[in-house]
Amino acid sequence: MSRRLLCAIFASLAAMALQSWPGPLLAGESADPLAVLVFHRPPYYMLHDGKAAGGFLLLAALEAFERAGIPVTVREMPPGRIVATVADGKSQVCAVGWIKTPEREAFARFSLPLYRNQPVAVAIGRAVPMASAPPPTLVDLLGAELHWGLREGFSYGKYFDKAFAEHPPRSVKRFSDTTHLVELVAQGRLDAMLVDPEELAWIISQKPDLGAHIRLLQLADAPPGVERSIMCSTAVPPETMARLDAAITEFLATDQYRDMTSLTLPH
Repeated sequence: MSRRLLCAIFASLAAMALQSWPGPLLAGESADPLAVLVFHRPPYYMLHDGKAAGGFLLLAALEAFERAGIPVTVREMPPGRIVATVADGKSQVCAVGWIKTPEREAFARFSLPLYRNQPVAVAIGRAVPMASAPPPTLVDLLGAELHWGLREGFSYGKYFDKAFAEHPPRSVKRFSDTTHLVELVAQGRLDAMLVDPEELAWIISQKPDLGAHIRLLQLADAPPGVERSIMCSTAVPPETMARLDAAITEFLATDQYRDMTSLTLPH
């Protein structure tokens, strides 16, 4: 093989390598994919055999990372370990859909909000004689002789926890599973329950027959829904967070995002 031909081959290979090279890493960036830590909680995050299988918040986050040009890999992890891993700060990891609090800001970086939850609402049985217009207050409902169901060991936020403590309803039963609570309301064994509209919409999408027996009451005094962001360890450099924020801002303005986060709720 001639020397001229060898030089041409090497030049061609070098050009191909340059085209496929992503460019220099920014200070602090890792060549390895960033680990996205997630636990299974439909409809926000859905996993199968430890791999991403759906959930609108997880899909929205993965789209934002892709738009930012940040390679990621999804890892399943319980919530407590996620917090500990992010707080450790030794590896570049992020977690999807976390609420920014002063305590968490002490050990983590947060993206711009990826989603704002709809306000907590009340699911009631269709047989319960309760007008939906004008929207009632929570105190109105707590004084209406209803049989309530709530999640066991779960906080609905300061406003709701305080209201139930100061205005105890006729009866409250607690259960560990939201789907079971929805089924009990649909069967008439409970009258009402507090619920995230997003979670109720997903449950009814999986069990459509329940929708015929339940309606959703919006509360006149419900606080705004919480904002959910991507929480990252301090090992993730500010430059990477800036790229992620820019991608989130761009993505939130698209029809794709609006379609991804739209809900179908029982009336």
